[in-house]
Amino acid sequence: MQKQIKTVAVIGASGTIGSLTGGILAQNGIQVYFLSRTKEGLQKGLNRAIKQARSEVIAKYITCGDYDTLFDKACSQADWILECVAEDMAVKKEFYAKVDAVRRPDSIVSSVTSSLPLEELPVGRSPSFCANFLSTHFYNPPGKMMACELTGQNKTDPGVVAFMHQFLEKKLRRAVIPVTSAAAFAGNRLAFLLFARITELVKEHGVEMMDYLIGPYTGRLLPPLATIDLVGLDIHKAIILSLQKYTQDAMHNKLTIPGYVEKMIADGYLGNKTRGRGGFYKKLESGQFTYMDPASGDYIPAFGPHIQFVERAKNQIHIGLYKDAFQTILAAKGTEADIVREIMATYLAYAYMLIGQATEEKDGIGGIDKVMATGFHWACPSLVVHMLGGNDQAAQVIQSAGLAVPQSLAADTTWQKYYFNAGKYFIAG
Repeated sequence: MQKQIKTVAVIGASGTIGSLTGGILAQNGIQVYFLSRTKEGLQKGLNRAIKQARSEVIAKYITCGDYDTLFDKACSQADWILECVAEDMAVKKEFYAKVDAVRRPDSIVSSVTSSLPLEELPVGRSPSFCANFLSTHFYNPPGKMMACELTGQNKTDPGVVAFMHQFLEKKLRRAVIPVTSAAAFAGNRLAFLLFARITELVKEHGVEMMDYLIGPYTGRLLPPLATIDLVGLDIHKAIILSLQKYTQDAMHNKLTIPGYVEKMIADGYLGNKTRGRGGFYKKLESGQFTYMDPASGDYIPAFGPHIQFVERAKNQIHIGLYKDAFQTILAAKGTEADIVREIMATYLAYAYMLIGQATEEKDGIGGIDKVMATGFHWACPSLVVHMLGGNDQAAQVIQSAGLAVPQSLAADTTWQKYYFNAGKYFIAG
């Protein structure tokens, strides 16, 4: 396939993922059109891309314009048209119709969506549009998270998928994860199921306690509720609703949106994007954080939880005794320890369950490992199995949480190769 990408049109370049992904392209010497509704939005997007690159030099590769003045020219010239607009089927379809009217028959069109069903997005478009349409799901922020989930739909030319895989991997240095076209793909499907369960547990245990219990020492760069604040509670809801509608499996009942989260969204408490209002966290002028109380809807001061087994595990991680820290978690008694083990068990059980559903069967746990490590900076499932001591010990943790042990876990030997510096994922703080 004789394709090349020298020019890219980014639709929705005022948004975070559009501007930052466009910035990555410009950093690699590719000419990029930034397209948005308003000049103000474009300026914000350009500023964001420059800040990510830490250089104004990339601006020479970026041409900004609104939809009225530059859309047709940009989309007719672009080798790749990257759609990054709102997660709304009707909105995306409206843009695809406009793109289809002016694009070259050989140009590639992709969406960054992971929550909407990929098979439905290009319905009604021309044969050449459908043959060149796929999903390139970049993780946010793309300057730090290297993952890109890649898949076509049933009419996509396999050669286009193969070309994009090579381009993303070689030119943009992405960690490319081939996935199926199932809703939310692999990374978000796994992570947001855990987020949903944790938001339920907040009702009884509170925001501060849950992020303390499932904090960095358990193998994640950011605690879960802080991650939702980063993503946005509105996006969290959209992904959960999509999973409720378009997926069905043994964990489906865990895909819930508690009433207090619905109220937070309705009242405009969306997380980092609404800094003046907050989300699960609200930062005071003093630099201290307060936490949303799900019962009252008010922000309450930090109380500084201090649980013995957590502090012991964190101390062990601090001196590099990672496996000992896991044994501390497994041996601990009490409600808090049960919560940590439940989340760990759910993570492992669902990860191995998704083999063949969200990723190709032939890839085993490898694809899911890759997306969790490079898309979320979480300790991947195989590494957690290794820390627990292997398949049998991991199976015991899953069974103790009342969950079924996936057959794919029993057959997996991937964990045996994980003898690298675990400190990259398990952080004592």
